[in-house]
Amino acid sequence: MNPLIVITSLLLAVSAIQGAEPVEKFPDFMSLGKEAAAATARKQAEADFVAGKYRVLVCGMRREKSAAEVFLAKQGVETKSIAGCIVSDGLLEGLRVYNEIMREKLKTKLGHDIFNEAEKAANTPAEK
Repeated sequence: MNPLIVITSLLLAVSAIQGAEPVEKFPDFMSLGKEAAAATARKQAEADFVAGKYRVLVCGMRREKSAAEVFLAKQGVETKSIAGCIVSDGLLEGLRVYNEIMREKLKTKLGHDIFNEAEKAANTPAEK
């Protein structure tokens, strides 16, 4: 193989990697106990809120976004899947605490409960 082609390919690959968006690291609640997961989730939710990363955490098998998730996305709230179907007590506690804190902070910021509105939207039959 031509050394010039190899070197050019490597330079292009390195440039692409350096220019790519950094992969977001998110806490691994799965390996934590409930108390540690709750403390970690609290810190992460507060940091995300300050950074303007509004999201709700979910787990389990995901096929497509629910009507509630679509509603929240339109309000600027991302749905972030943090686990599949296998969960731990720590993961469930981290998910619960994170969502609870984010919900309360967004209710205060917006002056209304968009999560409650999302549930109502999801339970409203679509017009034909």
